[in-house]
Amino acid sequence: MQQDTEVATVSAEAPLPLITLQRRNSEFNRISGPLLMATFAAAIVLPQIGLAAYALASPDFRQALAARPVAALELAAAFAFWIWLVCWPLRKIFIALTSDRLVDIRDGEVTVVDKNFLSTRVWRLPLVTYEGVAVRVRTSVSGTHQEALLVHPDPWRSVILATAERIGRAEALELCRVLGLPLLPTGRASGAGGPAGGQLAQGGLGAVCM
Repeated sequence: MQQDTEVATVSAEAPLPLITLQRRNSEFNRISGPLLMATFAAAIVLPQIGLAAYALASPDFRQALAARPVAALELAAAFAFWIWLVCWPLRKIFIALTSDRLVDIRDGEVTVVDKNFLSTRVWRLPLVTYEGVAVRVRTSVSGTHQEALLVHPDPWRSVILATAERIGRAEALELCRVLGLPLLPTGRASGAGGPAGGQLAQGGLGAVCM
């Protein structure tokens, strides 16, 4: 699934960096994705629920369960676990499809706002706690692209700064200059970094950073 991505670098000559990044799924993905997930879950779970209801409608089956309560509890627990095993990963995908992320870097502070249909989560960290900027290669169903990542010792606090088909060294160094951080080896760009994907920029990073 692709995401619309905007990065704005304002007043690069100012003493403090100012970068605003917004990542969100397109309206098509936000509607079609959850519908596909719901259809997939229903196709797997509903037949099993129907089979269980059919079995419980049988007096002989109910009598057998009543005669063996421990077996009935084990069967119910196994059935519930099986449904959770199917629905939990789909829930994670559903949240990812409906989530938005806003990153704001100014006054020496990184502020991240993550929104989805369930909640809004905000966290802030000083920019000096970040190690630097690294470029990594990501592969998805839409192809291979590169991401400029603001690297933190805690991978879950790393932040994707830009997505493009190719991010050159000069472009990565420009991000480092604006942020006042060093350029890190590619091997350091591991971990989360927030929502994956992104709308690929035409013509490199320059089309993403304005």
